[in-house]
Amino acid sequence: MRLTGLAILAGAALAATSAPATAAWRGYISHSLGFAFAAPGELKVEKGTYRGAVAGARDTFVYRFVDDNIEYKAVVIDMSDKANDAATLLGEAEYNFQDGKKVLMDTFGRVDRQFGRKLTIDLPNNGGRTSAAFWFINGRIVTLQATVLPANGDYDSPEMGRFVDSITFFTVRAPDDAIELPVPSK
Repeated sequence: MRLTGLAILAGAALAATSAPATAAWRGYISHSLGFAFAAPGELKVEKGTYRGAVAGARDTFVYRFVDDNIEYKAVVIDMSDKANDAATLLGEAEYNFQDGKKVLMDTFGRVDRQFGRKLTIDLPNNGGRTSAAFWFINGRIVTLQATVLPANGDYDSPEMGRFVDSITFFTVRAPDDAIELPVPSK
């Protein structure tokens, strides 16, 4: 009996030491942009550019995290001057995201009374797999994207869904210790 207990304890210790080191998930919130989500890893804030036939060239805020060879991004595109074209702009962003890629899942979603769209794609040249959700809220396109990179290789990782599904537009639902997202200077 003691030998069995010792073997179980040794097995548990071995499993704990051989598990990959992953960062803790933390809550993030932007009161000014009106959303919150959870992500692991270190936050990097970047500016980018989005281009669309209808939208034109637009500056973006990108909140980027990397953990265990999975890249997590929250991208915000300001479309407030074209808010009356919300459906067209959102459809264009979704189309640009999946254009030229193998679509594995395409469905509509609803979070906090807001309708959006969720897609999963395989990237070209075995570049990985990305799950994303797109929302048009407060004159902005907000998208959460999680990409499992080839170095990770677990393309069915539940972490993609965990990230994409963590979004809330009721900021009171964010954890009390959620970190306020900085807005990059223009």
